[in-house]
Amino acid sequence: MHVLFQKVVALALCALIVLPPVGEAAAQQASNPAHPAQPPSLREYLQKPYLELFELAPKLEFSAAEIESQREALESGKEVCVDRFENHMKQYSKQIEAAQADLKKKTATLTETQRKEMHCNLQNLDLLKSEAEILAKQAIPTAYENLNAKLDVLELWPGQHTQIQQEIASGSYHTRRWGDVKDIGFREIEPNQQEDIKRGAQAVEEMKRLGLIPPPVEDKAIQEYVRSIAERIAKHSDLKVPLHVEVIQSREINAFALPGGYVFVERGLLEATDDESELAGVLAHEIAHDTARHSYKMMKRASIASLFYQAA
Repeated sequence: MHVLFQKVVALALCALIVLPPVGEAAAQQASNPAHPAQPPSLREYLQKPYLELFELAPKLEFSAAEIESQREALESGKEVCVDRFENHMKQYSKQIEAAQADLKKKTATLTETQRKEMHCNLQNLDLLKSEAEILAKQAIPTAYENLNAKLDVLELWPGQHTQIQQEIASGSYHTRRWGDVKDIGFREIEPNQQEDIKRGAQAVEEMKRLGLIPPPVEDKAIQEYVRSIAERIAKHSDLKVPLHVEVIQSREINAFALPGGYVFVERGLLEATDDESELAGVLAHEIAHDTARHSYKMMKRASIASLFYQAA
């Protein structure tokens, strides 16, 4: 099942290639030695990590028309990808129906070897249909939501950055929502955090059963080290529920939170961080998600599979 998870993620990323970048002609021109190098296109900026985008956005200038054109291109690309895998779903459904009918017709005369082959074929078709369904309904839409979020950074962050700098200089940031940072631990960010504990436990159990969460790292020292950092952060946060932290076997540079204080750190993140402070920053971010009950709000409008992709 973990192989299925890896394949689904890979297919989701490959599906994004269907959409050609805006400014493709300019990129081709740049590869020609006869023409001077061109700056990256708007589409190419969307492939950069968030941290880099936050640093670059205040220095970039894209018109409202360029932003809107890219949003339309993203929507078009999403539709192409989703349609492709919805068609795959329909094709696999037809093949499954035909295979089941054939099995029923021949069941009395089949040898055990033939029966096993037909059963395996049905299982394989069902697996392929499930992959296509997850891609069409969950992974691809979420991947494009992520690209739209990066577009929001390029469009909105320059103005917000200027406003924040002005508020810091004047001291007016204290009046902003959650500006009372000196009172952390004595605030109520979101009521009824305790109600998420049971929901979170059920979500974790279901996702592990489906193979959507990789197995934990077996090294107890690593698990205890990461948990100790998370617990120190949680102690000085607004989190009101017990914290459950687990390092999982995945090369992805990522971490995600589920309702009720459940935080999962992927092994790739540990390997990519340069020091403890970087890891602490990621853990604090995930703990903040649980504190604000973001995962619970996400769960109310999403399936279990969708919850994983959105969290990740």
